[in-house]
Amino acid sequence: MNRIPSGVVQFFEPLTSIRRKAENTIIEFFKSKGYEEIITPTFVYEDSVSEFLFEPLKNKLFKIVDKNSGQTMILRADITLQITQAVLLGDFKMPARLCYAQNVYRDIKEHLGQKREFKQIGVELFGIKEVDADFEVVSLAIDSLSLMGLNNLYVRVSDTYIIENLIKEFGLNPGKAERLRELVFLKNISHIKKEGFDSALIERIEQLESLSGLSLDNLKDCAFDAANLSLKIKEQYPDVEVFCDLFYCEYPLYHHGITFEIFAENKKLAVGGRYGNITKKLGRYIPATGFAIDLNELSYFLYEKENFR
Repeated sequence: MNRIPSGVVQFFEPLTSIRRKAENTIIEFFKSKGYEEIITPTFVYEDSVSEFLFEPLKNKLFKIVDKNSGQTMILRADITLQITQAVLLGDFKMPARLCYAQNVYRDIKEHLGQKREFKQIGVELFGIKEVDADFEVVSLAIDSLSLMGLNNLYVRVSDTYIIENLIKEFGLNPGKAERLRELVFLKNISHIKKEGFDSALIERIEQLESLSGLSLDNLKDCAFDAANLSLKIKEQYPDVEVFCDLFYCEYPLYHHGITFEIFAENKKLAVGGRYGNITKKLGRYIPATGFAIDLNELSYFLYEKENFR
C-alpha cells in the first residue's frame, strides 16, 4: 500500500537540507555573475517539442492527455530545449545569460537503475560564438562545485567537430559515419582499423589520440578550440586536472562543438557544451552553450564526503 514508483525521489534529513543549501548557494552564485533565473513549464504539448528533442529522449517521455484541449502533453524531459525556445520567442538582448534549477522527468526502464525524476541546476549562455563563451561556462561550473567544498576536480574537454570534420573530409556515407562516431566514443581504434576505414583517416585518428592527455604542453601550437580552451582552464585553475580529449565523439550526438565533463573522485558531477545546432533546427541560429549539474547526485556526493553540512 505504501509503495512509491521506481526511479522517483524521496529525501530525508540531512539530505533535504544539503540539497536545499546547495541549490540556493549555486543559484545565488549564478545570479551574482549576471545570470537571470528562468522557470519553464512542467508540462508542454508534445507536438511543440517532439521534432526537436534529442533522439534518445523520444522513447522516454511521460505522456498525459490535456482534458481541456485533447492534445497530448509531456512532462519536461529536457530543460535546455525549453529555454532555447523561450529565448527564440522572447525579446532577449544578446548575449543572454540564464540559469535554472528544475526537475526533469524521463520514463527510463526500471532495470536500468536510473532515476526517472531528478533535479538539474545549470546555466545557458546565448549569443557568443567565441571560445570565451565556453571558458565562461566551464569556469562557472568549476567555481560552483568549488563553492560546495569540492577539491581535486578533473575536467575533460573535447570537441565533436573534430571527428565531424574528418567525416566530411573523407566523404563517409551515413552508415560509415555513424559507425565511426560509435567506435570513437568507445575509444576502439583496433576496430576502426579492422572495419575498412581509409588508412589516412586512421592515421589522423591515431594522431588525435597521441595528442590527447593531461600534459598540455604539446597543445600550445594546436589549432583546435578544445586545445585552446584546455590551456585557458589550466592557466586560470592550476589545481584542476585538465584532460584534453581530441580522440572523442559524443554518441549519440547531442552537443555540437565544445563539450566538457567535470569529475570529483571519478564521480561525474557536471556536463556541458555547445548546442547551437538546436537553435538552428528551431529556425534561427544563435550560438549557445551551457552546463547542468544533477543536484540529487551532487547532494548524495556531498553527504558521503561529509561536505557542506
